[in-house]
Order: sequence, then structure tokens, then C-alpha cells
Amino acid sequence: MINPPFAGDPQRCSFNRENGHSSRMNDGGKYLNWTAPATQSWVVPMLCAAAASIITGIALVATRYVVQQADGLTVAMLRYCVATACLLPTAMIFYWVKVAKKDFFAIAALGVLYFGIFPWCISSAMQFTTASAGSIVLACTPAVTLILAGLWGSEVMTARKCLGVTLAIIGAGIAIGGAMMALASTSWYGHALMIAATMCGAVYAVFSKPYLAKYPPIVVSAIAMGAGAAALLCVWLVRDLPSGWPALDAKGWLVILFIGAIGGALSFFLYAWALGRTAPTSTMILLPLNPMAAIFTGVLFLGEPLTSGLFIGLALVIFGIFLVIDMTGGTKSSVMVAAKVNHEIPPA
Repeated sequence: MINPPFAGDPQRCSFNRENGHSSRMNDGGKYLNWTAPATQSWVVPMLCAAAASIITGIALVATRYVVQQADGLTVAMLRYCVATACLLPTAMIFYWVKVAKKDFFAIAALGVLYFGIFPWCISSAMQFTTASAGSIVLACTPAVTLILAGLWGSEVMTARKCLGVTLAIIGAGIAIGGAMMALASTSWYGHALMIAATMCGAVYAVFSKPYLAKYPPIVVSAIAMGAGAAALLCVWLVRDLPSGWPALDAKGWLVILFIGAIGGALSFFLYAWALGRTAPTSTMILLPLNPMAAIFTGVLFLGEPLTSGLFIGLALVIFGIFLVIDMTGGTKSSVMVAAKVNHEIPPA
């Protein structure tokens, strides 16, 4: 007779290194096949997901600070080179499985989009708009993902979800309008870049699902992040290096280390780890913590303006996200919990 593990006992999972499948959801398998107390099964993962959302919100504010010393491409390149240097060894040592060559190149291509173009857009946008307004636009990623998935045929659109998408888009528009009134006329360029970044995130969320179901999310993120960092580095070598090395002061380099190691590698690790140990919808409902953290830290450390449009827009976006999320896949603590891999990435 096999006794279930007690709280605090190490819980191991089996890897099939030939096909990349395993017994844990976060390792790409279909089932979570252990029994654990309810508090053990969801409290720590939810805390990790919450921490990931808060960290990425703070990282957006830190990005806005450091882009005053370097251009968006340089900041994005340095951030994800640092993040890759932290995450890739961890994935290779503790989580690595054999990835088919065809899948590897597909993941790498998605990585160029999400860890290359996406952070470049965000870093560049922070030169023209606020982290507060930008984070609210990024919080619409689940809504934009739903639209794309519906067009692609991988998601059924319902009246509730359509209403959620509509509210999220209206909320983002109100937040943008409020920020534009408080900032210079060139802020529209920053908002356009944030919208482009949101589209990149949605494309990655939809088309990475098959690979996240097949391989450990941390492995997929490590490959994608490495490809994105390599692409950014190549462009930077051609575009910016001829002008000289980045002219960052000591505080600027510390910020780069923070947004790379903590805001990049650690946040993705925490989110991937949490996603594998609780329902995806449960982690998604914590995404609003991202703009909340960005607004609070942006006002506190950068003196960003607070407008009524920000709060109205944030409220509509949060309500829209809750309507978009399918709440039928709630957290369960029984044996053999189905791993509905509905991966949504936190705004970075």
C-alpha cells in the first residue's frame, strides 16, 4: 500500500526524456498525480504567481527609469541577455528534456517575437509614456489572446467573453486617453508600441500552447528567451555598438541586473512553476496585480501622474479579464487533476 505524501515531503516527478512527457503539469504532462493537502496544493503556487505579477509590474517602472540613460533596444538586449544567463542553466540542469528539432526552431521563432520584439517595443515605449498607462494596456493581453484564438479557431467565443474583451479594450482606451492628456503630444507613439507589444504577447500565448503542453514550460521559456536575446544582441551589434558601449551609471547597471535576473528570469520561473501546480485560470486572475504594482511604484518612485482615467480604465480591464477567463477550471486537490494547459504569460 502506497501512502500519500505529507505536507513538506519532497514530491518527485518522472521524466520521459525521449518524448519530453512527465507526471507533473509543469513538466509538460497531462496529469498531476499526487495527493496533497489543499493548502499545500494551491497556497504556495498562488503566492508565486502573485509575486511574478508584482515583480513584472515593478520591472516595468524600473525599465522606464533606465531608458532615460539608454535607448529601448539596448535596455531590452541587456535585460534578456541577463535573464537568459540566469534561466537557461537552470532549465538545462533541472528541467531539460529532448526537444525535437522542428519544435526547437518553432519555439525559437516564437521567442524572437516574444523575447525580442516584445521587450524592444516595451522598452522603447517607456521613453514616451508612463509605466502606469503601459501596464494597463499590457493587462489586456488575455483579451487580445482570446480574439486571436477565436479567429484561429482554437477558442469558442461566447457572449460573456466578447463582453469581457470589449470592456478590456474600452478600459485600455480610457487609460491611454488619460495618460495622453497628462503627457506630451508624443505619448501616442509610446501607446502604439505598447499595443504592438500586447499583440506580440497574444500571438505567443496562442501559438506556444502546443509546445507548452508537450514540454516543460521552463524549458520552452528558456529556449524562447535565448532566441529572443540572441536576436536582440545581433541587432544591437549592428545598430548601436558602432556608437559605443551603453553609458549607464552604477544605478543604471543595478536596474539592468534587477529587470534581467529578477524581473526576467525569476518572474518567468515563478510563473511557470506556479502554472504547473494549480489551475491556469487561478494564476491568470492574479494578472491585475501587474498594473496595480506598476501604478503604485510609478507614482512612488517616478512621480507619474495619477488620473481618473487610469483608475476607470484599470477597473474596466480587470472586470474584462474576469469575464474572459474560463472559471470552470478551478483549483482541485484530488488525485489526477487534468492539466488544461491554457498558458497565459504575465506582461513583462
